[in-house]
Amino acid sequence: MTSRGSVLVTGGGSGLGSATAVLLGELGYDVHVAGRTVENLAAVVATIAGRGGRAHAHELDVRDADACERVVDEVVRLSGRIDVLVNNAGLFRRGSVTQATSEDWNLTIDTNLTGAFYAARAAAVRMREQEPRDGCRGHILNVNSGAGLRGYAVGAAYTASKFGLMGLSDALRQEVSVDLVKVTDVVVATAVRSNLSSRTGVRRLPAESVAQMIAGVLAMPGAAVITRVDLEQLPEG
Repeated sequence: MTSRGSVLVTGGGSGLGSATAVLLGELGYDVHVAGRTVENLAAVVATIAGRGGRAHAHELDVRDADACERVVDEVVRLSGRIDVLVNNAGLFRRGSVTQATSEDWNLTIDTNLTGAFYAARAAAVRMREQEPRDGCRGHILNVNSGAGLRGYAVGAAYTASKFGLMGLSDALRQEVSVDLVKVTDVVVATAVRSNLSSRTGVRRLPAESVAQMIAGVLAMPGAAVITRVDLEQLPEG
């Protein structure tokens, strides 16, 4: 199978990240999964390989700027270039503005916003250097949330990080579009089956639905770019 390009998925060891990695592997991408839990990454790589795809694992904490640059360099070394970054690593800590601890606030912002910045910066620098392929040099997809569109009282830090991610996407898009690098804000404005939240009694979409949306965005040909896409679900009938 001819490769459709290389893709790096942060937070790729579980949930939305692993579902996206597996689907893109099936579609012919050379997949690089990055995350903190080596065992989970190995399982995703094995799944992709078992379905005939190509995959590589990279241990990564996105809060480490040097590590983000190192992993992007590894992707380029192994695959020749980095065509796609799915900026998915994130976490949720419950707590309102008056109840959230400083530790939870800092961890959330450092992971969801600063970590996304480190990964996007590392990828954008390398993408700018590449020859265009099918009208663009690369594509960065920042996985956002409905909390990036409206406040979520019991998730103050999470809301702040996701509002910030929306702004980061807009600023980056303006900066790199002239370099033929696409930036898409992927807003998952509904509950999804993942390990991010343990709430019960909430109807959830399968993580594969998000993966299919991401694959659809990547299917947009040439220089055309979807700047933002929102995923919700129909009410129960």
